[in-house]
Amino acid sequence: MSNQMNPYGLLKVVSYLPHFASYVFRHFPSAKLAVIVAALGVLLEYAALSVMMPLAGGNGQGSSGVSSAVVDFWHAIVATIGLPDEPRTWLWLFLLLLGVRIAVGFAQITLNTWVSKSILAHLSGGTFSRVLVLEPLAEIYRRTVGHYTALAGDEAVRVGQVFFHLAQTLSALIAAIIGLIVLLIFSLPVFKLTLLFLLLSGLSIGFAMKRVFAWSNESAQLSREANTTFIEAFNGIRSIRSMAGEEFVAQRYRNFIHRYGRVLFLLDVFNHGSRSLPGLILIVLGLIVLFPSGGFLQDFSAIYFFTVTTMLIRILSFLGTAVASGGRVAIDIRAAFDLDDIIGKAPTGKSISSGGRIISSVSNIGMSSLSCGYVLGKTVLTGVSAQLEAGRSYALVGKSGSGKSTLSDVLLGLLPPMSGELQIDGLSYDQIDLASLRRRVVLVEQQTRIFSGSVRENIAFGLAISDAEMQVAIETAGLGEFIDSLPQGLDTRLDYQGANFSGGQRQRIGLARAIVRKPDVLILDEATSALDGQTRDMVVQHLRELFRGKILLFITHDSHVIEVADEVWQIKKGKLTVEKRMVSI
Repeated sequence: MSNQMNPYGLLKVVSYLPHFASYVFRHFPSAKLAVIVAALGVLLEYAALSVMMPLAGGNGQGSSGVSSAVVDFWHAIVATIGLPDEPRTWLWLFLLLLGVRIAVGFAQITLNTWVSKSILAHLSGGTFSRVLVLEPLAEIYRRTVGHYTALAGDEAVRVGQVFFHLAQTLSALIAAIIGLIVLLIFSLPVFKLTLLFLLLSGLSIGFAMKRVFAWSNESAQLSREANTTFIEAFNGIRSIRSMAGEEFVAQRYRNFIHRYGRVLFLLDVFNHGSRSLPGLILIVLGLIVLFPSGGFLQDFSAIYFFTVTTMLIRILSFLGTAVASGGRVAIDIRAAFDLDDIIGKAPTGKSISSGGRIISSVSNIGMSSLSCGYVLGKTVLTGVSAQLEAGRSYALVGKSGSGKSTLSDVLLGLLPPMSGELQIDGLSYDQIDLASLRRRVVLVEQQTRIFSGSVRENIAFGLAISDAEMQVAIETAGLGEFIDSLPQGLDTRLDYQGANFSGGQRQRIGLARAIVRKPDVLILDEATSALDGQTRDMVVQHLRELFRGKILLFITHDSHVIEVADEVWQIKKGKLTVEKRMVSI
């Protein structure tokens, strides 16, 4: 695929997390509340675990001073509230604190989920807007449609989950550390054995993480490939069926999605395994220690063993959650790297909006020794010198692939010149605000893009226009009789991609869409190719009359259209020649 992702490691993940956390706290104030609730949960966890000390009586074998202080504290609490000093009380307190801890944990998960979904909405909408408005056209052409679809979809979801899993990781890790501290206070030998066990478990998980990173990269690539195949197939379904290529395309998609599912399965197995395996090993050790004829733990009471076991279960449970959630952070944070490239950094090259000087009209576009192309160091056109002047029409001709659309992209401000000069009414390209240029220079493509909605919505396309302005555009584009024949007129809805209209009807909707924008420069890229000769001549004549005093640029192979142009611009082998005529709009 066109965008190969570089492998990343634990160091890159860890170094990126502060940047990610800063971004979240800046944009989502509720994230701070989630941290406060998480801290409260950790305190409650410590309180619940520390109640185990008086429950076990004087069997603790750790730092007796600290242990005694904790036991004395809880004895004072029990005495204050008037409860008897007996195992039943300590179990009741433990269950009470554990219940409150679970309730706070639910509140924490709710807050984390809210922040995660807010991040998802923010990133998905931001990515779509950033690509639509600011992403350089050359970069869009270089990447696949699946790349951007995955960023705004699957990968935005994954980045949203990063906060959720990161919060879970940190709170679980802190709770586990506090649990270990309590265990150290209570029983030094058990603490040492637990630490050894955790060290061995950590080493085995650490070795597995390299494989996890590779699976994460592979899953992102496969997701983008599958998305690209799906969208391209959906948009080209007529062509696929006409070539009997259904099975080829379907099999291609199945291959990607099956491989994607397999990688996701492996990632989920790792996550669940990292959470379950330590507890399973603990149970096996417990079975060995408690074997009736084994002779172990003869000198320890059942309450002591219950206390140690409860502590270990809680500690391992939190460590399992920390490892599993941390694994998800390591897996999903890769998506944040790519999203950061889209919405977090300045665009490369000139974007649609440059913050330059706003232009309210265009009467002259001058090009001097201009070179342009989409790939750095590879020009499509070189040394272009020509003028577009108000009151004249132009025909841009040349073979397919010669650079006609490339030149129009430059005129529209979609593609910055590689070298030479491009001036709009005496202002250089670097001085003007390209968003304002886009409102004065409008393109009508050969294949008009039809969007979901009515004929009226497709023509207005976001503009608030009067009925009179709409009627002028309809008549100029030769749509009047056709719209009158529709059962609901302008409110008739179009099928997907305008499938219920002919190619010529869609082209004329595109023309009307451009006319209501009242541009100073109208570029028509084979925009009459689907019209019959009589309709084409009528539409061209209407356009010449409406745009008298403005600039018309026809990109065409049609000799009838070429004949009415004031100038013919011929592109051959990357060079442009100009032939002037004594014809006026």
